[in-house]
Amino acid sequence: TMATTLAPVSARLAPRGVSRRSARCAAERDAGRERASRASPSPETLGGRRHAILSSGATVSGLLFPRIALAYGLGKAPPASGNSNRRTEEEIRRARDEAERRRDERAAEANPGVLVTLPSGIQYRELDEGKSDGKTAQKGDTLFVLYTVYRLAPGAYFKYSSGGTPIFMWARGYGTEGQDDVGATYKFVLGDPNALPRAVSPAILGMREGGRRRVLVPPALGWVNGDVNPKPPTFGAGRRLANHREEPLLMEVDLVRVRKSDEPLSEADLRDELAPGIWGGFKLP
Repeated sequence: TMATTLAPVSARLAPRGVSRRSARCAAERDAGRERASRASPSPETLGGRRHAILSSGATVSGLLFPRIALAYGLGKAPPASGNSNRRTEEEIRRARDEAERRRDERAAEANPGVLVTLPSGIQYRELDEGKSDGKTAQKGDTLFVLYTVYRLAPGAYFKYSSGGTPIFMWARGYGTEGQDDVGATYKFVLGDPNALPRAVSPAILGMREGGRRRVLVPPALGWVNGDVNPKPPTFGAGRRLANHREEPLLMEVDLVRVRKSDEPLSEADLRDELAPGIWGGFKLP
């Protein structure tokens, strides 16, 4: 065997004083190294085996996933050239027009009424034109109105013409926030200083009885100080106005009645003028 063949060589090369047992161990170690060198494959052999493994994997993947699907992704073949399902320019134009029409319809539902812009830049929406035979509001007339004040959602001021979500602040005449004021009107003379915010007076000029308008009130033309009417009726409404005074607001006005400047007082007017809240409600003993 290899061990017996190398044993004499190891024994001859061993220095003097080395025992036969040590020589035998050295011979066995040399034989093991020889066997290991013969068992380990050469780099060329390793390369051949690696190539065979990779080739077999590529074959399996080619069978499971076609190359065209791998290139396009998600197991879906790419469309062939000259696809008959491709839309024409006319179809694309019609689809775009339909989308714009639906967008305009949604905007009209969210913001009813016709948008009007005055020469000064003040904007309002004509929500209701009022009675065809109703009296129109002119400067100096006494108006009786119901109103609601809103604030706009953040960012809506610059796109008011195309939308804006109104958020309630306070109102008069609708019984909101637990008030017993259903039908109670706010009376003022159109054109009097501080009777309305500066943006509202020109916007309601020419309104007919029964009409309704929603006016955009910029901060500089709104409730700039505590003298501007109408004022919030509750503490909570006052806090909301204080927090949003520097923001654009909306005032929606329902014109209930117009009393012309040259019109004599009616019985209803006299009752309003002599309401107990004005003179205190004293009684004879």
